[in-house]
Amino acid sequence: MFSQTTYNITNPEDLENQTYVAGDEIILANGTYSSDSRIDFIGNGTANNPIVFRAETSGGVVFDGGLQMNIGGDYVVVDGFHWDGGIGASNFIQFRNGTDYANHSTIQNCVIDGLVIDPDDVIDDIANNSITKHRWIVLYGTYNTVINCSFMNKASAGALILAEYQYNAEDNSCATVGHTISNNYFYKYSKIDNTLSNSGDSETIRIGSSGYQNVDSSCTVSNNYFVEADGENEIITNKSKNNSFINNTFRRCRGSLVLRHGSDATVDRNYFLGEDVEGTGGIRITDSNHTISNNYIQDCITVNSQAKWNNGITFIGGNDNAAVDCNSTNVSNGYQKSENITISNNSIINTNAPLFYNTDKGSTDPTGTVSNNLIFFANSYPALNLTPVISGDTGTSYANMGTTLNYSGNVYTGTTLGETNTGFSEETGIMATANGEIYTFSGTDKGADMGTNIPITDTMVGYGIGACFLDNLGNSINDGDCTITVSETLIVSSLSTLMPEAASYDVTVNANVSWTATSNDTWISIDGSNTTSGNGNATVTLNVTQNPDTSIRTGTVTFTQDPGGDDIVRTLNITQEGADLTSLYNLINDVSGGGPVSIHSFSQQEVGGGKTNFAANTLDKNNNTRWAAQDGAILSGDNKGDGEYIIYDLGDEYGLDLIQIATDDKSDPYGLQIWVSTTGTDPQDFTMVLPTTGDLLITTTTGTFDDFDQYEITTNARFVKLIGYGRFDSAGNTRASAWNNITEIEFFGASTLSLDKNHENKLIVYPNPAKNNIQIENLNSSVKSVSIYNIQGRKVMEESLNTSKSKIEINISSLVDGLYLLNFLNENGSRTTKKIVILN
Repeated sequence: MFSQTTYNITNPEDLENQTYVAGDEIILANGTYSSDSRIDFIGNGTANNPIVFRAETSGGVVFDGGLQMNIGGDYVVVDGFHWDGGIGASNFIQFRNGTDYANHSTIQNCVIDGLVIDPDDVIDDIANNSITKHRWIVLYGTYNTVINCSFMNKASAGALILAEYQYNAEDNSCATVGHTISNNYFYKYSKIDNTLSNSGDSETIRIGSSGYQNVDSSCTVSNNYFVEADGENEIITNKSKNNSFINNTFRRCRGSLVLRHGSDATVDRNYFLGEDVEGTGGIRITDSNHTISNNYIQDCITVNSQAKWNNGITFIGGNDNAAVDCNSTNVSNGYQKSENITISNNSIINTNAPLFYNTDKGSTDPTGTVSNNLIFFANSYPALNLTPVISGDTGTSYANMGTTLNYSGNVYTGTTLGETNTGFSEETGIMATANGEIYTFSGTDKGADMGTNIPITDTMVGYGIGACFLDNLGNSINDGDCTITVSETLIVSSLSTLMPEAASYDVTVNANVSWTATSNDTWISIDGSNTTSGNGNATVTLNVTQNPDTSIRTGTVTFTQDPGGDDIVRTLNITQEGADLTSLYNLINDVSGGGPVSIHSFSQQEVGGGKTNFAANTLDKNNNTRWAAQDGAILSGDNKGDGEYIIYDLGDEYGLDLIQIATDDKSDPYGLQIWVSTTGTDPQDFTMVLPTTGDLLITTTTGTFDDFDQYEITTNARFVKLIGYGRFDSAGNTRASAWNNITEIEFFGASTLSLDKNHENKLIVYPNPAKNNIQIENLNSSVKSVSIYNIQGRKVMEESLNTSKSKIEINISSLVDGLYLLNFLNENGSRTTKKIVILN
């Protein structure tokens, strides 16, 4: 039964006197309240009938004692309050009450201005060379909103707004969080002395944390106005996945928008207006799959303090694992690799170091595209600050980490390029025309397309930006615009890395606009019985085919807002694991003890003295047992000994496809060789097949007994000779130990006696390697078609089969040399895969 009640209260602590239901409204009488208590606002409203706690009139309620608030439950709204001074506290306003996390809840049209540090804390801080950390707004739960609020004059450490994701990660790190931070005003966050303890994490906004960077945040930070938001070198810090930073204006802010951890961020149509203030910057990039487009960066100057961090666009050469899957716990506090980043159509105007390559945290090459950007320096630009388009923290930074990006269509004028790069052209005919404080350009179609988006200015504060009852300096106004316009949103949940098998996956869309979904890859389809478009929230079911390749493949689905709004576009990146090699081939030694494979002979094994490290242990299907043998001394003029060996008898001649080897958990890898013979076991009978180049096959160092190193080969063998030379450095140049330790070896392939009665029911493909034509035998009525895929996973040929034939021939003369997979589709939908090498 629906109930709606209006409660009028004269003491903020009376808020806790009732249990509220959907549609209830609590109105606090105008006045000044000096309480420093923490009050709880708890309730469960609905989307159409939230529970609202508001001031009698917007700005009419002033809290001057530092009143703190917990917001819990679903669909509750805090509206119209003015926190003016008072003593701050960590997690001053937090969207939780204990473990009751708020969802779909909002703080709007409020002001927090000049919370100060407790005088007793100041005394303690001075004694400890420290500063107290106060976080003003902490977002917990899901789909919460901070909108049309003003945050002014912060002088304490700690993020002003923090999206805290520990609890989301503990529940389900792949579930969408979906917060919105929109239309707010951030003014004068004092630069925190970074020599003081507790000075870190003093961002104006931080979305996530290093330890939970894999959470699917999907937070939207849009249409906010940052003025002198100097708290630390990172104005906004991205530390989670799938966040969007759109249509914001940064003015005289000494720092940058920093993609620090977490992948798949969108940075679009933002203004960075440094106004020639030292220490101002644009965008800094770490981690992967980011799209940075249509941003306008002007008059940002950093030539002294923090110069290597705050530039136009700064690339970081980190080398830690990137794009951490939402299900993974393999996160790092270091600097991730920057892979598959898109930097397009940005304008960088009168900004020193437009593209800056920072090797301070490593020199791993970023990958992706840099296209259609405009770099412009006016003739009047101070020569003191003029820099080339491309520069770095060392003279070789670009050479060390900038050359693997794909550059195209970029233009510049007024400076030099600084490096040789054919993706940039100097265009002296570009003309800049002042349009207020920014420029429009003629003579080029490159650079940012800002659409109707103009920079936010001081005069807009109180009139759609920030709270409606204060201007940009904190003075009271009476004609402000108190209308709360909810930003258009289109949020798409992410998918963790998919298994290689064909399957269906649900994707959740949370939107307040109409939209259309489109697959961009043939192996991804949208379920025909499911929606491909919608007007609001929906679930979209995606179907993916089996990955026929052993390599990971990636694809995308684009969700596009229908015309007539903000033209929001969201790209869902999909990654599917490559097929497990062991599922593609037949395991020969498939029983414990090796059968049908046996030990023919060995050079030595470690026995006695409590040791039972037999050669036969490598076939026992037990990774806790091993073969151990000590090699001889380093040979003169060589870096290895003469090698210790095991010869395996496969029991028949096989076409080998794969050998996988497991070693013990030593910190150094092993140096090995694999030799094969079809005739006998004398040394002259064997031919080395691994490594394919060089002297030593170097294993990986996984630190575990259970992981196999896998080596694909195409050769015939009856006997396989494994030779071990001990442990080496990763380059195979220096031997660290003469001891070999092999725990398991497995062989995969098919008998070459293809016409043997025992193999009549198996598909036979020959010759292999093949030229011009391949023969396929033992077809039966269940096989409907065969498709040929190249190693990149692209289908290059498909043949429908006449099921009355048990043998066919396929012309492959049009295919280039390489490794291919033949994918046989059966009438029940199952597939059989064969590998073949084509040498035309």
